[in-house]
Amino acid sequence: MNDYKLGFLFLGAGSSSRMLGDDKLLKKINGITQIQRILNEALRLSFPVFVTVPANNNQRKDAISKTNALIIEVENSHLGMGHSLSVGVNYISQKFNLGSIAICPSDLPELTTAALKEVIDFFLERPEMICCPIDENNSTPGHPVIFPGKYFHSLAEITGDIGAREVLKKDKQSINYFATKRKSYFLDLDTPEEWSSWTNLNKK
Repeated sequence: MNDYKLGFLFLGAGSSSRMLGDDKLLKKINGITQIQRILNEALRLSFPVFVTVPANNNQRKDAISKTNALIIEVENSHLGMGHSLSVGVNYISQKFNLGSIAICPSDLPELTTAALKEVIDFFLERPEMICCPIDENNSTPGHPVIFPGKYFHSLAEITGDIGAREVLKKDKQSINYFATKRKSYFLDLDTPEEWSSWTNLNKK
């Protein structure tokens, strides 16, 4: 079993239902798909990177295969984010000895290596606590959320579509909030209109 003090789990098994038939994880940013882009940003930190994907979504699997991320196929991905997260954590726990896991959606278009390193460095100051980015202006929570190993069992039992919120709610006193002005921890794009607006603002 391989030992790492931290690994990434990106959640990429959602249906992009609000994209009206398009797939937000396959939208191109500077010539590569969003899912490739965010995985490559994490891979630059030399931690293992895992990503969940629907077992029958060959387009996403093809995009991910262009990176060095490890694919975790999710059967019955329609059961929701919690199911996907549980499948991912169970797989990782069986094959890797991680001290902690950084859980993140795959649809944050501005999340970079530098931003990921910043929140990880903050987490490693108190690695026994859950670390969650929070907007210092309005207290909006963001991603990735980093969980110490003692929470893996709880994460592996999550069901439905609520993600890790129940785990966070049960242990609020153990959350170490990373207050930041960086919007990349909070910005996701769920609709064609949001993607179009963001793309127009970021044209070079």
